[in-house]
Amino acid sequence: MLNDPVSEFDRQVDLLSQRIKNNVFIYDLFKLQQQVADLRLKISELGTGQGVREGNIPVVVVFRTQVASYGSLLSQLHYKGHEGYIEMTPKTPESFVDVDSLAIPEVDIYALWDVDTGGSMLNISPSDSVDMLESKGRMPLTMYEGVQCALAIPEILTDKQQFNAIQMPGSRIGGDQRVPSIWISKGAPRLGWCWFGNIHTWLATASCRSRV
Repeated sequence: MLNDPVSEFDRQVDLLSQRIKNNVFIYDLFKLQQQVADLRLKISELGTGQGVREGNIPVVVVFRTQVASYGSLLSQLHYKGHEGYIEMTPKTPESFVDVDSLAIPEVDIYALWDVDTGGSMLNISPSDSVDMLESKGRMPLTMYEGVQCALAIPEILTDKQQFNAIQMPGSRIGGDQRVPSIWISKGAPRLGWCWFGNIHTWLATASCRSRV
């Protein structure tokens, strides 16, 4: 599925629809179906014109608006029977805001194209990673995007052969060095934070080539 952008897009839309039906996401199902029809066409066009780097995730469908709280999103993530949780003391997810320069599309639903969890940036700090990404024309993910990526493809947090846990410096706190991150901690998916200047062997900056 990950080799075929349109098939992966369809799979994710089915997941989103199911979560709306189960009241996990608060959004109009008919509106979703209308909006993804045009988006699917654009993804199909990208799939034939812009190749995805080998090992990357071709597409992730995300909501821009908060259709669910971070707590609700984390409750949908599980690892070995343990539910995801938030531990960002002394901050909360709401403390972070998206970086203005990312120019997030002014729509309810959009897609991240060519998502990289950052395997080539392990042992590189988010501070240095952001500079490297900008030089390559790539953009870091926001916290809401990153959590939705883990929901769409939970293997991001568990398959260490193909992916790695992610940092999301597309969301920051003004004047603060914390970077939101998601990984397995104490046997469960955790939304927390790491320092902007620290390096890790298992946690790296996630990015996309574009937002569609």
